[in-house]
Amino acid sequence: MTLPKVLTSRFGDDLATFELSIPDDLEEFSGHFPGAPILPGVVQIDWVMRFASQHLIGIEPVARDFQVKFRNPIQPNSILTLDLKIDRAKARLYFEYRSGERTMSSGRIALEPVS
Repeated sequence: MTLPKVLTSRFGDDLATFELSIPDDLEEFSGHFPGAPILPGVVQIDWVMRFASQHLIGIEPVARDFQVKFRNPIQPNSILTLDLKIDRAKARLYFEYRSGERTMSSGRIALEPVS
């Protein structure tokens, strides 16, 4: 899967925020859905895991379980904010995709403990 273009990023203790540009020619829109493309949920979760592994965890995390709410469809040519927060004590990764003040999707992912 292709990662979106990162316009800006900010990092704190166990936090990361990315401003993302979602181009209209992103391969992941192909076939989902013809005439009214939206970003598949599996792609959104993949991006969360990949950004978390690169910027928060330092290793490729393994998801045990996840809970996601898809509130608004993400369409081509969107600018999104992705907030990530890891709770290491609970082995949980929290995320939220926003467009302006509107939440597009959010959730939490339970991670396999790292030994």
